[in-house]
Amino acid sequence: MPSPTFTFLNHAGFLLRTDHALLLADPWLDGTVLNDAWSLLDRSTHTAGLIAELNASGLPVFVWCSRAQPDRLSGPFLRRFRAEFRGIATFLYRQGRDWRLHAELRRNRFAMAECPEGQARTLARDLRLTAFANGEGDSWCLIRCGRRTLLHLGERALATRAACHAAAERLRRANVRVDVLLTGFADMAWCGNPDNFVQREAAAERGIERLALQAETFKPRLIVPVASFARFSRVDNAWLNHGRRTPLGVLEASRLEAQRGLIRFLQPGARFDLEFDSPASLAAQHEQALAHWMRCWRDRPEPLPRPAQATVAELKEAFLRYRERAGERLHGLPRLLERLRLLRPLVLALPDLRQTLELSYLRGLRLLARDAQADVAMCSGTALYLLRAEDGFDTTYAGGCFWVMRGSGLSAFGRFFLPQRMGRRGLDRQRPWAMGNALLRATLEWAARGIRTALR
Repeated sequence: MPSPTFTFLNHAGFLLRTDHALLLADPWLDGTVLNDAWSLLDRSTHTAGLIAELNASGLPVFVWCSRAQPDRLSGPFLRRFRAEFRGIATFLYRQGRDWRLHAELRRNRFAMAECPEGQARTLARDLRLTAFANGEGDSWCLIRCGRRTLLHLGERALATRAACHAAAERLRRANVRVDVLLTGFADMAWCGNPDNFVQREAAAERGIERLALQAETFKPRLIVPVASFARFSRVDNAWLNHGRRTPLGVLEASRLEAQRGLIRFLQPGARFDLEFDSPASLAAQHEQALAHWMRCWRDRPEPLPRPAQATVAELKEAFLRYRERAGERLHGLPRLLERLRLLRPLVLALPDLRQTLELSYLRGLRLLARDAQADVAMCSGTALYLLRAEDGFDTTYAGGCFWVMRGSGLSAFGRFFLPQRMGRRGLDRQRPWAMGNALLRATLEWAARGIRTALR
């Protein structure tokens, strides 16, 4: 009887194969995501080849989606999978307060199975998955594959010592021993303006510390880095690549000296036997993968262009429609909060237009003096996408295509677009009162912090 195998696909994606089923996790194999803001470091992989392999297997396929972000739930992959896959597939998800994942899978008419928090779901005789929450929308999971256990954390879950110890205690009570740790070392997130290299270096160090904490806490016999093999790809966010740790930089980190012999990088398509392979037997694959990823890191293609320039008239129309949608979904709550001065307008600088705008739920969009103090800055095409798209804020924030213009700018940006963010998560349809309460609570917490600061 063949042993179960692990195949690394690209970025966060991997494929587990047993005698009775296949488990595909977080597939993003080609193209860009987040309005061209991210691209894969290795652009040689293709969705078509993966689907052909799944079709040829003749086995039922389970697809695990850890969160509703395009590098985990790629729209092009879903469309191609729906058109070309010929077998039986079930998409797995953990339902939290974020309904985007459920809505996207339902819209594509896929068979779905919810994985309740902390409850093992048997997929096949030799394959079982247990999902856990990481915040409101993200998930991490424990996978039992044959006689081996894999802990799949991605690049965000269990980032603190307390979180690691709580999870380890939970696994200890369930008598679980972690064999393979799948975790990231470089979070793809906005971390400072172009001139703030120190902030990006600090973020890179936090990624190393997180990996070390997880390794020390769970004591796996093998660590496979995942979810850290993409780059910021646009001309207006490429600076975020500077200061990120390379795979070689990870291995050279003094904080990981004790774990160096357990860390094994894999290149796309690399496969190993979960039953018999070990860090020692994977050493040759690891060296090849290390050389491969360093070539990818050094290969710096020309950044993609930013979106086409928008006009002030287009922005006014887009904000008018956004404002109307937000008011309808929340029964006028954003206007009320702004009237009570619990939510303030957002001041947005557009360098390519040499304009500064104020966005207000009460007054709409209006032009300010060009040198007015802004909260954030971005190109006008990005601002148009921000206002028009249902995922405008999530895409712009995750893509990092903006600059913060003052200390409170980042929090003001997120707070102003909270109605869009919560609507995008489906709370306006699934739990409308919860959405209104959450918006009000977030705004009151911000106001309380401001009062405490003023009284110091």
